[in-house]
Amino acid sequence: MTDVVRSLHWVLKVGNLKKSVQFYSKVFGIRILRHEEFSSGCEATCNGPYSRPWSKTMVGYGEETGNFALELTYNYGIKKYKKGNDLRYIALRANPIDDAHKPFRLAQMKAAAKDLGYAVNETGEGVFVVGPDDCQYKLVDTTADEPFVFVSINVKDIEASKAYWVGMLGMKEYSDVPGAATGGKSCVLGFGDEQAKLELVETGAEIDHADAFGRIAFSTRNGPKPIYQKIVDAGLKERVQNEPITLPTPGKADVEVTILTDVDGYEICFVGEKGFNDLCALKPGVDYVDWEARAENGADR
Repeated sequence: MTDVVRSLHWVLKVGNLKKSVQFYSKVFGIRILRHEEFSSGCEATCNGPYSRPWSKTMVGYGEETGNFALELTYNYGIKKYKKGNDLRYIALRANPIDDAHKPFRLAQMKAAAKDLGYAVNETGEGVFVVGPDDCQYKLVDTTADEPFVFVSINVKDIEASKAYWVGMLGMKEYSDVPGAATGGKSCVLGFGDEQAKLELVETGAEIDHADAFGRIAFSTRNGPKPIYQKIVDAGLKERVQNEPITLPTPGKADVEVTILTDVDGYEICFVGEKGFNDLCALKPGVDYVDWEARAENGADR
């Protein structure tokens, strides 16, 4: 059966959730979509290799069932993560569809970032905002429907990476993507024209994910088992970090996931579409962030 795969979110570890939410809201107009608290570490290492209480906060521009988002992972007791050379930046649409407001929106984003004390760097490659945890965001002039244009990552060997992401996982290569790297060895991949995409840029160096490493997630209509089996049948069992497993979320739907890794060690989550859509269904009162309770537990200081 032909599968339907959609890009869902990129995971970022944050040292202060309140500060991160303020940044996304005031600079980019991004809002909280969903929030969950967990008393212990995730079986699929969703929060990294930590056996401690943690929280997951999904932020974005629209409901997760049809839009890309960012997953902000907060581990209680950890205020800072060592960064590697993996994530380059996240490219965001810097203007609304209405052309008349383009200059205002870009200027508004830059001004809001500066007012909050964040650096705004304008180079020959574009405008970059350096946000919390030193994560960079590129502001792209585009009228794409999806506000998250792409996530840009470094890879050691572009051809080896494409062989895996395209040849094994089934992604498609795109050209003329606004804001994408020009010159050198790079490519932009995706599962659909209107979806957020993934940019790969060759560095020739080993990729160090350090402690701040993230992960990209995709939903799959056929469930995670077929792609897992495809990897195993290809003799790439070493690319399986977690075999298909069902993850519970208190008060919400269970989801089945498998976690794979690529040739550079990037983590890739495939989750069953139905379970994911049920998990994302908004329930009044459930997705509220209890900032007072978090503060009592020593968070966001």
